[in-house]
Amino acid sequence: MFEKKNLIKDYKDPISLFSAWFEEAKQKEINDPDAMSLSTISQKLLPSSRIVLLKSFDNGNFVFYTNTNSKKGISIQANPQVALNFHWKSLFRQIRIEGVASKVSDEEADAYFNSRPKESRIGAWASNQSEELKNREEFSKSVDKYNQKFTDDLVPRPTYWTGFRVKPNLIEFWQEMPFRLHDRVEYKKLKNDWLKRRLYP
Repeated sequence: MFEKKNLIKDYKDPISLFSAWFEEAKQKEINDPDAMSLSTISQKLLPSSRIVLLKSFDNGNFVFYTNTNSKKGISIQANPQVALNFHWKSLFRQIRIEGVASKVSDEEADAYFNSRPKESRIGAWASNQSEELKNREEFSKSVDKYNQKFTDDLVPRPTYWTGFRVKPNLIEFWQEMPFRLHDRVEYKKLKNDWLKRRLYP
């Protein structure tokens, strides 16, 4: 019943498997292969989810950037346990990740911030992310204010804007199969090793 070529390939660790899938997604996924759902829990234990972009994948960790005064930033600082999910519709695949988020270094945040277009750097200053906005004109005025303040290309990184690095402790790979008999492989971190098992769909 199962076509072996469609089953998830056997890898000893999930990082190598993620890298292989991510490279394929960058070639075949039509829009934003680096888009991932980020789920957090607030101080009141309320879940929240939104799409963010994976900006780097190093040493098996997943890095994204945000305003730490935003809803997600506040939640992460209160409870660093987070979940990520990649869904590559064109490839009929998804990857579910659970882990712990921590801030990147100031040097790393500066380097990424300075690589962004000036308009995006201005936006980081102009937006009170997740706060109430009365109208778009108010936001436009704030953008104009910071464009006038930073007239050259040197726009410093706001202290409240940085990155978070998610260190995974669980990674699950999901491959669509006919008749919803999907293939699922889970890797769970156990000290310095990954415990691998297949799951029923």
